[in-house]
Amino acid sequence: MAALVHDEPWVDWMQSWSPAGWLGMANRVPAASADLVRRRQRDLLEHAHARSQFYRRHHGRHPGALMPAWQDLPPVDKTTLMANFDQWVTDPAITRAGVEAFLADRSRIGEDFLRRYAIWTSSGTSGEPGIFVQDSGALAVYSSLLESRMDRRFATQRWWPMAASGAFGPWGLQPRSALVAALDGHYASVSFWRRQCRFNPVSGSASRAFSVTQPIEEICAGLQEWRPAFLASYPSMLAELARQQQAGRLRLTPLALWAGGEGLPASTRDWIESVFGAPVINDYGASECLSIAFECPHGRMHLNDDWVVMEPVDADDQPVEPGTPSKAVLLTNLANRVQPLIRYRLGDSVTMHADDCPCGNHRPSFTIEGRGDDTLRLRDARSAEVRLSPLAVTTVLEEGADLHRFQLLQTSADALSLRLDDSLSSDPARLRERALTVLRDYLRRQGLPEIKLSVDAAPPSVDPASGKLRQVIVMAD
Repeated sequence: MAALVHDEPWVDWMQSWSPAGWLGMANRVPAASADLVRRRQRDLLEHAHARSQFYRRHHGRHPGALMPAWQDLPPVDKTTLMANFDQWVTDPAITRAGVEAFLADRSRIGEDFLRRYAIWTSSGTSGEPGIFVQDSGALAVYSSLLESRMDRRFATQRWWPMAASGAFGPWGLQPRSALVAALDGHYASVSFWRRQCRFNPVSGSASRAFSVTQPIEEICAGLQEWRPAFLASYPSMLAELARQQQAGRLRLTPLALWAGGEGLPASTRDWIESVFGAPVINDYGASECLSIAFECPHGRMHLNDDWVVMEPVDADDQPVEPGTPSKAVLLTNLANRVQPLIRYRLGDSVTMHADDCPCGNHRPSFTIEGRGDDTLRLRDARSAEVRLSPLAVTTVLEEGADLHRFQLLQTSADALSLRLDDSLSSDPARLRERALTVLRDYLRRQGLPEIKLSVDAAPPSVDPASGKLRQVIVMAD
């Protein structure tokens, strides 16, 4: 997914529970040793130069050359890496043709490619999907980070009383969890979830996933029947579920909620927490690097600086000072060797804090500008309001119409207009018709068959302030 949390590592958080471990204090940790980080940077560079034709060429590396200074390494972006996929990977058994054949089979979501690699996709808003390969070492690092560094506020006071009440099953040792997300693609969230269920069938039996594209009534009915103690979804979906809970159409007593995939304003978080009576846990991750940072109770993201190098930069890829919002970040994943990401341009705006966080975690902390898409607020034939999560709508268009750069505008309570980038399509008319067909079918399933759909001749436009493409915009209620 694009922007804040592109694809979210919720499931290991929900599945690798141990009551004794939850009660530990994960935040009282020092920053990573500079020597450790430099050693891992050097090892990654040496590996990339030895095994990746692309990086040898991109860095101008040749036998006998001195190791370049980190800040002198040229950045990379998704378009360049995808165009050089076969030369980028460090295992010659991996080819783009082979990976795309694997991705075409949705029955294999969560399975290992070549029996040893995870394959995740990220659509983004650049017009070209990203394909990211994760090796076993990286997956082990992600799992370790999730278990050791997440916020554990929810465990200290509520776990034992709720377990004793029987809310988590007869023995209180295996609470149920639920994931409400996009399930029809090889996204990191659902792929990681299915992989973890496969390797940990006992925990997997206590986890259930619900498609974000289902009608909200069906999602609520499924959640009410399942009664999860842990619930993970996008902030817009959690907000809609909170509305359902507040209206009495949902009656959950969760221990904690996990949010990812979109921005989460403090006011929205506070309201969701008040409705469910449970804390909302947030993190920052991507298909490129599943565990970049974890949020603390003070609302700051703390960088996993022993495994991730994150350089906030301006529009010219020059570093920005703490306190200054960046235009992007240059991300380096120190854990994954099969598909090295070295100074990879990620279009997220972050603001680093110069001071230590009051929570006691001395790792670098920052705030991040979240995805700015709007929740659609439409009216059905009875004039009842129906709210649709922006990530549900974008998933429908991305998966159903193979559309990756578009803008959906709500122009009234019963009308939507679609802007398409059809410059690369050999048949723009067919592209437009396919997009309208899948969108019309989705709206019908949501009880909105009367919504008027049109195609705007204007192309998608980026936000002038952030420079990002907002894909779902409400122009009028």
